[in-house]
Amino acid sequence: MTVSAGPRENPPAPVAELGPSRKEPLRSFVRSSVLLDFRRLALSLGLDPLALMSRASISRRYLDDPELILPMGEVVQLLEISARVSGVDDFGMQLAEMRGLPDLGPIMLLLREETTVRTALKSLAAMLHMHSDALYLYLDERESEPIFAVDIIGPGIGHSRQAIETSVAGAAEILRWLMGREWVPALVYFRHDRPVSVIRHQHFFRCPLEFNADSNGIVLRPEDLERPLPATSPVFRRQVERLLQGLSVGSGQSYLHRVTQIAAMLLPHGNATASNVARLTGTSSRSLNRHLARVGTNYSQLLCDLRRDRATQLLNNRNQTLTEVAAQLGFGSLSSFSRWFREEYGTSPRSWRKLQL
Repeated sequence: MTVSAGPRENPPAPVAELGPSRKEPLRSFVRSSVLLDFRRLALSLGLDPLALMSRASISRRYLDDPELILPMGEVVQLLEISARVSGVDDFGMQLAEMRGLPDLGPIMLLLREETTVRTALKSLAAMLHMHSDALYLYLDERESEPIFAVDIIGPGIGHSRQAIETSVAGAAEILRWLMGREWVPALVYFRHDRPVSVIRHQHFFRCPLEFNADSNGIVLRPEDLERPLPATSPVFRRQVERLLQGLSVGSGQSYLHRVTQIAAMLLPHGNATASNVARLTGTSSRSLNRHLARVGTNYSQLLCDLRRDRATQLLNNRNQTLTEVAAQLGFGSLSSFSRWFREEYGTSPRSWRKLQL
């Protein structure tokens, strides 16, 4: 017999209303394949997956077809609700263990056609928008130790600890699939605060963990990126290259996803300027905004939307000071962050955070 997810009259505490933005963004999405392993885990814990999905406003029809498009915000909420209802603080990590290698559809078939781990990870980052436009993976090689960073960015995402832990674990599984099950990261970062127990995290990653970090991601060793992948059919390789060319600047949504990836990578370092992002995409600032205009935005609006989405996630982590949040969002001072936040939401970040208590 399954345990009910609880009455609808007692929903989880809502995120405080932030007020309308100047431009209402589209809802972000993910393929409904993410629900298949969720159902198995819920049942194994004695929970009713359909009742939990109902509380997160997810229709049961998404369980019938893994290729449907599902709002990402609802999936993030579903995992948070499930963790609270079950009392399982590491629900996201349990989901990652049960799932194993993530189901990213045809993307996974293409990765092994790359020549090295580095090119495979870059291809994964370039194609990920086909699976979800809210999930971002990017390879940051600016430091001595490269980081394969993970972000969930989108309107209405809010607190996303369970989804982040599932996603970082999924990235680790992909790296093990490329390099062998014996491979372990040098270090794993999480932006959120340390959970009550990290036993499952330590067992899964088998490496040091750092919480309240500047990013979510996996630290690799430089030699990991140079590892060659087994050669495959040259014919299929050419087909893959043609597909990747089709996902370049000519595809507006893939370009938008790529620009957001780069901006998210640069934001905590305070240098997410249009010129820096344009340089890293191989274009000029004028070309950057021209390509963004094709999908109805510009770089200033993209950066503002990125900060809005990131701000709520960071403010929900009470172990980070407002000064640290301001720095993570790329502001040079707490006062400039507070002015921006009040202009966007009509209240101060300190007042907004108090409303979450």
